[in-house]
Amino acid sequence: MNKVKKTSSKKRSHKILKKIGRAIYRFFEIIYKIFDKLLITPLSKLIILVGKLFKTNNRPFERLLNNKIFLIVFSFVLAFGVFIIIDKNNDVMLNKSADVLTNQELTALYNEEAYVVEGLPKSVDITLIGRRADLYLAKQYPSDEVIVDLRDLRPGTHEVSLKYSGSVSSVEYKLTPSSVTVVIYEKLTESRTLSSEIMYENKLDSKYTISNISFSRDEVYIKGAEYKLKQVAVVKALVDVSKIVNPTVGTTTLKDIPLVAYDVNGEIVDVEIVPESVDATIEITSPSKEVPLKVEPTGDVVFGKSIESITLSTTKITIYGSEEVLTNISSIPVKIDVSGLNKDTEFNVNISKPSGVKEMSTSSVVVKVKLSEISEKKVSSVSIETRNLGNGLVAQASSKEDSSVDVIVKGTSTNLKNVTSDDITAYVDLKGLGVGVHEVEVMVSGDDVKLSYTPQKTKVSIIIKKQ
Repeated sequence: MNKVKKTSSKKRSHKILKKIGRAIYRFFEIIYKIFDKLLITPLSKLIILVGKLFKTNNRPFERLLNNKIFLIVFSFVLAFGVFIIIDKNNDVMLNKSADVLTNQELTALYNEEAYVVEGLPKSVDITLIGRRADLYLAKQYPSDEVIVDLRDLRPGTHEVSLKYSGSVSSVEYKLTPSSVTVVIYEKLTESRTLSSEIMYENKLDSKYTISNISFSRDEVYIKGAEYKLKQVAVVKALVDVSKIVNPTVGTTTLKDIPLVAYDVNGEIVDVEIVPESVDATIEITSPSKEVPLKVEPTGDVVFGKSIESITLSTTKITIYGSEEVLTNISSIPVKIDVSGLNKDTEFNVNISKPSGVKEMSTSSVVVKVKLSEISEKKVSSVSIETRNLGNGLVAQASSKEDSSVDVIVKGTSTNLKNVTSDDITAYVDLKGLGVGVHEVEVMVSGDDVKLSYTPQKTKVSIIIKKQ
């Protein structure tokens, strides 16, 4: 039984080997047919054609042409030669590479004291083409910078070529751009008075003020094309006070302050400034002023009541700012709304900082308002003033009765006791009125904000004449 199994196994192996052999035969047969069709047959036809052209009857030559072995060998030799040629060229192509040197500085050669050049790029790109080894050397040992030579050119528009001498001869160097259009102008010079611009003053302690700045020189020179110089409206020194170390009241110096030229719209003008920077001596002061707080009630308290007294947790405040601002401030208003107030009340009020004031010694105050029963008092014959009369005009009352007014003053009996006509102001506003007789409204006010003032007649007749 075992013997039968071994015989069957050998037969199957034999069949498999025969199939493999037939497959290999068919593969080479197909290769031969393709080779015969694509190379041997066309080559044979070519050689026969050559033979006919030479009209030769040389039998050995004809026998070679009819010998398939010769044709196969010859074809292989020819194919091998073509392969060598293609492989060599392919090796050159495969080994060629490229690299780019970006943002290479451009150097222009010209008389910078006499001319201004516009249109030159700040940098160019250089493309390197060659074998990798050569590219590596070219990058390790770069040549001089990119140069454009303008020394023989005069004012006007010119198209010029950029030059770069490569350090490795086997590498090809290509510039981008390779040429540019430039405009050459004659360089002119003008003098300008220097002014200052304070920067980052908000970073300075709010109690401090820059009261004066003096420079190492008051006049500078600007150089450039004529049309550019005409655009310059002002040259400023940009004084950056944030660079002052430990600022305090007194004098300090800042070095190398940059200068910038501006046009009328505040845009920077690209011109040469000589010198490029200056030194500045800066005087720091801390102007201050103590002024009273003035309470200004708005609205009316409940009917039958009046403000007896107003007291503040602090009556004066110290303010900081420029001398000019402080001169125009005599008091700081503290506004409280007493509308409908019917009992004694305490207000916590935030004090508004007046325009131009940088710092205040306090920002809030407590205001206590005390109420009492209301009374009234008549103050007679308060003289009427005129305000806002036009230039070249004079005004007078139409009658004696129109020259003064009686005023009803309301408040607590304590506050009314000492009120006189000197404590009340009555006036008429003549703004916009011309020559003639006019009926105008009477306005009254008083020094004591705890009181209310009402004129007994609301209008008077005023005559306006030319001077």
